[in-house]
Amino acid sequence: MNRTSWQPAWNHGKTQSIRVPVALAEQILEYAYAVDSGHVMDKHLILRAIDSFVESRIAEFHPNQYSHTGSTTTRRWDELRRFRTAIASGHARSESTLQSPGVTAHH
Repeated sequence: MNRTSWQPAWNHGKTQSIRVPVALAEQILEYAYAVDSGHVMDKHLILRAIDSFVESRIAEFHPNQYSHTGSTTTRRWDELRRFRTAIASGHARSESTLQSPGVTAHH
């Protein structure tokens, strides 16, 4: 039996060879390593979650003396709109920056 101390490069186990355009190979490999290490979040999933949250808040809205519609254009929605825009445009800060101590969400 021939044993080595070589560690596999992939967390998800067995690999296979694939053909990809040479011009994209490095980007595809970087993305694959990020997915394999668990460092990629699906931006479309995040955007759908934000939209679902907004829809549920509007559905729960009860008119009051300050507002008669469930509008998300008010100042209290500014941060969520900025966050959604950052995710959609790919300019969101790292996870550690987003979880700064002392920052709380307002509902």
